[in-house]
Formats: sequence, structure tokens, C-alpha cells
Amino acid sequence: MEAKRLLTRRDFIAGLAGTAVGASFSCSGSVRRSHSRRDRPNIVLLLTDQQQRTAMSAAGNPALHTPAMDSVARRGVLFSRSFCATPQCSPSRASIVTGRYPHSAGVITNIGAIGSRNLDTRLPSLGRVFHDAGFETAYFGKWHLGNKPTNHGFEHFDRCERGVGELVANATVNFVKQPHDRPFVLFASFINPHDIYQFENIQNRIPLGRRKIVLPPSRHDDLSTKPACQAFYRDNDQGVAARDFGDREWQNYLEVYYYLTEKVDGRIGQILDALGARGLERETIVLFSSDHGDLGGAHDLPFKGPCMYRELVEVPLAICWPGVIREGQMRNELVSNVDLLPTLCDLAGISAPDGIQGRSLRPLLEGQTAGQWREFVVAEYHSKQRWANPIRMLQTKHWKYVRYRRWGEELYDLERDPAELENLAHKLPASGEIRQIRDRLAAQLDTWMRETNDDFNNLEPTDRKGRPLVEG
Repeated sequence: MEAKRLLTRRDFIAGLAGTAVGASFSCSGSVRRSHSRRDRPNIVLLLTDQQQRTAMSAAGNPALHTPAMDSVARRGVLFSRSFCATPQCSPSRASIVTGRYPHSAGVITNIGAIGSRNLDTRLPSLGRVFHDAGFETAYFGKWHLGNKPTNHGFEHFDRCERGVGELVANATVNFVKQPHDRPFVLFASFINPHDIYQFENIQNRIPLGRRKIVLPPSRHDDLSTKPACQAFYRDNDQGVAARDFGDREWQNYLEVYYYLTEKVDGRIGQILDALGARGLERETIVLFSSDHGDLGGAHDLPFKGPCMYRELVEVPLAICWPGVIREGQMRNELVSNVDLLPTLCDLAGISAPDGIQGRSLRPLLEGQTAGQWREFVVAEYHSKQRWANPIRMLQTKHWKYVRYRRWGEELYDLERDPAELENLAHKLPASGEIRQIRDRLAAQLDTWMRETNDDFNNLEPTDRKGRPLVEG
């Protein structure tokens, strides 16, 4: 099966002109057809952990160099408005492999946190779907969904010390080098740049001050108009690690973050080179993404916490299939990681399982106009450790609406306020245009929750020790 050829955007290609990863994974600007292509392509999924959408040079960030990630974008399609279904590891990964939102997949928070549950082995997921369709399936690196990938249809699995880059790359490259009598689905799941949690130790081992770091425009947000749980996270939870940071400390934080991102980019480059060395690049769909982002100093906050800012919920997404998907495309539609499983099924010519809540990105990959593409994306949040703080986000191209079970609402005009500094819901007028916009978005979220059987309104927030909050 071959997708339609895509049109090239010259400005995007020009921006990526210097990002080649290696001659072994290259193709010319014209679309050529491989006479050795299988009826069904191989699929390689490259997943990083806690990487912002903008933490790659293909996204226009001059502070780091990511030639491997960029090469996937240059040789295919880069999505500029790609979202995770939740800014937490386990539930986001559940959405990737099931095509369902976290509450529907049954994994609403990280494994081990309050409200957690392992991914149900009876639920159709990526490994099982492709294994049953005749693909050889392998998973290397961080899983974080309970049980093991082998309980979910993956024939080969190596934890690789929970995703250590060198081990994941070696296991993946060794798999690629082996002969295969079936098309394969190969998942390489890296831990970095998640090791930003160790930034204080890492910054003492690497050179600092060599990057052109631009701090987030929301760096000095005092959170005074934001839901109270955000300041609580800063002052009493993991945010304490950066509570007293000045500009220099935040620059060092981002230097470590970009250093970790470049390290994992190097490992991804090894895998892409291995595909090229075997002559498999034109028989293989490569998908690169991350499970969620990192605040990175936005709103004066580190890591990830109870909020839905763009640095957390926007993730990189690039898909290439040299010779089929024409290179150098950028799409600006709102897409979500619940779309990944139905997309891969569609491209591979197999049926997606029942219950899928995402939609195939194939029309966008084929260069079709957006048409009746979705008007909004939704993201969820439940808890971290013992602290339950349920949140829902609905975002359109222009507006972001966020609802908390305990702490009120947020509303941002993304065109006028892309840094999400002015919470228009803080002092919401009784009438007028802003009130009408809030009511419309709130009604859309209510409808979405009803249609997806989301029990958000019955979820109970807790304090940091897991105790129910007392009203008042």
C-alpha cells in the first residue's frame, strides 16, 4: 500500500537544510519508488520521555542540535501543534498504545500513584493489534504500564535498565541487524530528557554557558491569578527544587535539559543509521514523539505538575516513510497522541481495534486539506504520587480552557497571549464576549466528557498525603 505523494513546503525544508543525520538514512528530494518494498511496511516508533515540542532544532530552537530527530521531520511530516493526552508518563503511554484517552484506557495516572492501575491485558493495544495482524513485534526500554510488554502482544522485550539510552539503542540496532521473515513493529523507548530531575548533579559534570538560552516569556509569572494548586506545587512539592531560581539558575537548568535531549538524539541517530545500513529506510515508517513535556522554567516552574501549560502538553511529532510520504512537510492541525495507533494501522493496511478515540492522520500525511478535522484537543490530569488533583483541558487553535475539580478554571487567548500569562477566568465577567467564549468551551468539554464516559465530575481531589480535602 502506498500513500499519495505530498507537496513540499520550501520554507520548511530550508529551515532543516543543515540537519542531515547520516548518509545511510538519506534520500533525494524527488519521490522514488522502491521495487523491494513489502506489501506492509516495517514500523519504528522512537519515544523520548519528557521532551517539549520545541526542544529540537527543527522546531526553530537555536539552543540545541538534534540532527537525528530533525531528519525524521525533514524526510516526512512535522506536526507543529501536537499534544499528549495527559502530561504524565504512564497514562500518556497508555493513550499511545491504545488510541484511547487515559480514563477510557483505564490508566489515569502514573503506575504507583494514587488512583493508578496497570494497563489491562485484555484491552486491544499496539503490540497485540500488530502481532495478530502478522507483524513481528519488539519493545525496548521504558514501559511504565505495569505487567510487561510481552503481556500485550510484544514478542521481544528488554527493559534496558528502564530506558538507558545506550542500552536501548544497542538492543534496537541489534534487532534491526537480524534477518526478519515478517514486517516488524519496533518500539524504542528512551528515558531522557527525563533525567532533568537530576539536574543539580548533572550540571556539575557538563560545560555550561555555551548555549544561547532564551528563557520562557512566562518566566516571571507569580501565579497570583492561577489556580492555587500551582503555587502549592512550587512552594511545597517538587517545585521547591527551583523555587528560588534566578535567570542564571534557569539557564543552567535548560542547559542540562538540552544536553540530555542531544544525548538521546545521538542514540536515535544510531537506530536510523542501522536502518539505512540494512537498506530498510524505504520499507519503514519511522515515528518520533515524546510522552509529555517539561515546564522548563515556564511560569517559574520545573518538571511537571498540576497544570496544562503548553510546555507540558505540546510534544514533538514527526512521521516519515521515504519514497511514499514526500519530505519536508509541516502540518498545523490539532493532533493528539491518541491518533498514533489508528494512523499506523491505516498506513499498514490493517483494521484499527474497536473503541479507538483517536483518528488517523493519514489524510494530513497525504497532503489533503484539513476539511472537517477536529476543532479541539482534550487533555487530562489526575495525580502525582499521593496528591490527586483532577484537571481537564480543552484547546482550540485560538483558546485554551482548563477546569479543575477543586481550584476553579483557566481561560487563555492563545493568539494574544501565547505565553498563557493572563488567566481570563480569574475575574470572569457576568456577561460579554469573554463569558460567552468560556461558556461555549465549557459546554464543549461537558459534551466531550459525556460522550467519552469521563467520570471527571465524581473524581475527588486530595492533599499531598492522599487524604480527602475538607471543604472550606
